Amino acid sequence: MRTDTTVRDVMHREFIGVSESDPLRDAAALLIDEGERCLVVLRGGEAVGRLDCRNALRTLLDADANGDGGGEVTVGSVMGPPLPTVAPDDSLAVVEERLVAEGVDAVVAVEDDEAVGVVTAGDALAAGAPRTGDATREPLGEEPVGADPRRGDPAMLGSDGGADPTVEAAATDASGSPTQGVCESCGALVPDLVTANGQAVCPECREV
Repeated sequence: MRTDTTVRDVMHREFIGVSESDPLRDAAALLIDEGERCLVVLRGGEAVGRLDCRNALRTLLDADANGDGGGEVTVGSVMGPPLPTVAPDDSLAVVEERLVAEGVDAVVAVEDDEAVGVVTAGDALAAGAPRTGDATREPLGEEPVGADPRRGDPAMLGSDGGADPTVEAAATDASGSPTQGVCESCGALVPDLVTANGQAVCPECREV
């Protein structure tokens, strides 16, 4: 396990960005086209919010039900609070703590008040971040980084934070007890995965 790995070593420097004034339907199309789970909303270089798939879909479905099609709805009107932030020189242990504490699957690296990269739960696990339990894992390799299709400056998540199959398979320790990992249903990094219907899921997804 590498204990000297920092956020800067693994963060995705190229990521797509959306702004508060972008039409929600355009942002939703980006979510689909780029295979993202959550978009970072930027005001200049500052991360000011996030747009997740569920919220975007719910809003568009409500708009369709009301007959207006959601054409006037903007990202800013439906975005959630910004993702947790870390510094590029922070250790991956800090990233893991934020992911678990905040219940999210990505954090934004911020330097001089500007978003400069993104680290997902999959990145942290693959890089062998220090664990809170007894189990240890070797690095599983890095995810490919996609080029920004809309603009030259970094502006959005370059990875969907989906769980690596190798990581998902290790949802329980040697005794079969639940352990920390990535939920196979929602993709969040949680400290208490359980097995349900052959999948390693978080308690919230298990109840669905």
